[in-house]
Amino acid sequence: MTDTPRERTPAASGRLRPTARFWWVVFVAILAVLGMIWGWMSQRPPEAYTPAPPAVSQEPTPTPTPAIPEIARQEVWTSDTQASGEYLTNTITLEPGLEAPEVVDYVLQVEDTTELDADEVAREVQAVFDDERGWAGYGRRTFRLVADTESADLTIYITSPDTSDELCKPLDTGGKWNCRVEGRVVLNSDRWKYMTPTYDDLGTYRSYLVNHEVGHFLGQGHVGCPAEGAVAPVMMQQSIALDGCVPNAWPRDAD
Repeated sequence: MTDTPRERTPAASGRLRPTARFWWVVFVAILAVLGMIWGWMSQRPPEAYTPAPPAVSQEPTPTPTPAIPEIARQEVWTSDTQASGEYLTNTITLEPGLEAPEVVDYVLQVEDTTELDADEVAREVQAVFDDERGWAGYGRRTFRLVADTESADLTIYITSPDTSDELCKPLDTGGKWNCRVEGRVVLNSDRWKYMTPTYDDLGTYRSYLVNHEVGHFLGQGHVGCPAEGAVAPVMMQQSIALDGCVPNAWPRDAD
């Protein structure tokens, strides 16, 4: 009886099964790719493949404010800012943010030795005028920044102590204080930069300065503290003393 030949298995024939052949091809391909990457990396300088540092978010830089000397927190301080009599006028114009039947055109001038930027100061002053807590909030008049000194109804100066004294004559401001004389509001640069011990916040104090002196331009006179613990009227001389009142920069907040 003749034996029927057995069918040889792949193992017996020395050949790879199809599945094994596939994975062998994949393995060889992976080795080839890794070899290419290694060769490429070895030819590059180290800095070429150093990971980049994480991106740092760019926060806007706040507008710098002057460093207030400790002595200016204890007394009404006078700096050594020199007088020049030379002024920088705002170059920008700004329309009122509030509507009213009357518009007061004003211009701003800063003495060049004060190291203040006229346009930056003008924007801050206009923001005070456009606040509903201020004089324009009563609805009778508003304020517009112009760049022409000849057409302005009001000129706001920020000047050195000595120049402030000159512009304020015949009033005696003693190198420390501010004033209004006719169509001029004169703010002492030391008060604008360093305020007085009666206030703790420079921005709020600047709002008080503008509102108080412009209040004189509008015909308002000085008043006193109405009662212990009351909100100070803006026409009170808060730079000198509070007399028991709470500091307040806005005319309407004391109504």
